[in-house]
Amino acid sequence: MSLLKGRDCMPFDEFMNWALYDQHIGYYQKVKQRVGKQEKSDFYTSTSLGSTWGELIIESSQRLLGEQLSEEFVFVEIGAEPNSGILDGLDHPFAGYQIIRLGDELDIPKQAVVYSNEWLDAQPFKRFKFDPQESQWMERSVGLEGERLIEIQKRTSIPLLKNFPYQSFSTYYLDWPSGSISALNELIQQRNWKGVFLTFDYGLDAHTLLNDRPEGTARAYFQHKMEKNLLLNPGNQDLTCHLCWDPLEEALHQADFKNITLTTQESFLMNHAAARIKKIFEERSTSLNPKILALRELLHPAHLGHGMQALSAVRP
Repeated sequence: MSLLKGRDCMPFDEFMNWALYDQHIGYYQKVKQRVGKQEKSDFYTSTSLGSTWGELIIESSQRLLGEQLSEEFVFVEIGAEPNSGILDGLDHPFAGYQIIRLGDELDIPKQAVVYSNEWLDAQPFKRFKFDPQESQWMERSVGLEGERLIEIQKRTSIPLLKNFPYQSFSTYYLDWPSGSISALNELIQQRNWKGVFLTFDYGLDAHTLLNDRPEGTARAYFQHKMEKNLLLNPGNQDLTCHLCWDPLEEALHQADFKNITLTTQESFLMNHAAARIKKIFEERSTSLNPKILALRELLHPAHLGHGMQALSAVRP
C-alpha cells in the first residue's frame, strides 16, 4: 500500500482522509447518490426533505440576524452535495447565494450567513484506546496484515491526551473529532467575516465522550445500514463519529462570536422558524401533504428532532 510510504501503519485520521477524499478512491469524490431515501443511497438527513428545510433555514437565519438586514448578507452553504442546494428554487431575502462544495476555495464574503448540515462530522477524526495494562492512552492506526487492513495500537505523545482522563479501571475507546475542530477554526478565521454561523450535526459534550461512551462513537454507513468495521471496503462507505461540542463552542468564543447557542434541532426550529411552521400547518390540505410529512421528520424527537443538534452564533 503506497500510502504507507514505508511505514508499518498510519494514523486513523490519515486513513480516513484517504478513504473519503482521495482523488481516485475517495467516497466523497465518487459520482453517486450518497444522501437521500433511495435504496442505493447511504444515509439521509434534513436536506433530503425537500424545500421545507430551506424555508425553515431562511426564516431562522433572519431571526438570528436580528435587526441586521438580510439583504446585506450573502447566504453561504458549505458541503452541499453535487447539483443540490437548500435554497434552490426558493425565493430568498439575501444579497446572494453561494455554495462551497468539495474542492472549492473557502472564500467567505465579508458579511455572510454561513450554514452547513453534517459537514463537520465528515471531517477526519483520531482514534484512541485507553489500555489499563499500560495505564495510558494509545493511538489507533491502520496498517496491513497481508492484504487485509487492520487497526494497530501505538504509543503516542500527542499533547491533547493530557486533557483526557485516565480510565484505569477498564479499556476505553475514544473517537476524537480533531478534523471538525480544525475545519471550524479555518472557517471562522477566514477574512474575519461578520454575520451568522449555523450548523446542524450529531454531537456530545466532552464529559459524555470521555466518560460515558466506552465503545467510542465511530461508525460507517452503507445503504442505510450502520457498519462497525470502519476498514471495510474503503471508498465505498461513509465514515463518521460524533462531534465534541465543547471545543467548537470555545473556538467560536475565541473568534469573538456572541450568542453562542447549542440546542436540539426541534427546539431551534420551534424558536427560530415558528411562523413558517405555523403557516405550513395552516396551508395543509391533508396529513399526507409532503410539507407536513417533512415537518414531522424534522421536528419529532423520534426522528431528526432530538438526534440532530443546532449550533449557532453571531459575530457582530
